[in-house]
Amino acid sequence: MKLIIKYIDNDIELKENEISAIEIENKRYFYRIVKDLYDIYDNELSEDIYLIDDNNKEINISNKIKIFIDYFNFKLDSKKYTNDITKYINKILSEETKEILLNQYKKIINLYKKELNNIDLPLVLDTDLDIENITKLIKVSIDTNKELINNLFTLIDLENIFQTKNILVFINLKQYLSKEEIEELYKYSIYSRITLLLIDSQSYGTTLTNERKLIIDENLDEFML
Repeated sequence: MKLIIKYIDNDIELKENEISAIEIENKRYFYRIVKDLYDIYDNELSEDIYLIDDNNKEINISNKIKIFIDYFNFKLDSKKYTNDITKYINKILSEETKEILLNQYKKIINLYKKELNNIDLPLVLDTDLDIENITKLIKVSIDTNKELINNLFTLIDLENIFQTKNILVFINLKQYLSKEEIEELYKYSIYSRITLLLIDSQSYGTTLTNERKLIIDENLDEFML
């Protein structure tokens, strides 16, 4: 795939065997590119950015980009992931386990009914018994780690398990990870076949292992490494 940004000269190739990075020293252009991508992430249309496949056919970019900016409030418990986790758990549960859970849930409902009969109010219970409701009741969520790199690995795992085929866009991630950690993230993403795009507001010089980089300097000159 290629990410086309009309107001820069170079196309951004999104390959399975390397990670693309854009380092933008011009603050106005950095803001413009991030803002346009964030608008797409927020389900708004953009006339300046689009995706094409290897046959130069345009790909629907809506709901395909996820942007990460705030690494101090790194949430892996978003509604989208929670819903995906619920569906995944329901899919992998054995029939035997499902039957046991449903029987136990029925017992809980019956206990509630018995107590409600002693209350002088017209109360009813939602007795819709299915595994999805039970899983939602348990509220399974992702346990985040104190280390950013470990949370990023978990994010890659989630994308891989759920086969979302999203493009994960990280803004200024290199400010928070070492060179070695970035390279480990690249390696793990390539192994998991997850597409990453890193966008930074400064240049970090030569490319890292498995990295293809576009540098846009203060004068808007472009250098592909």
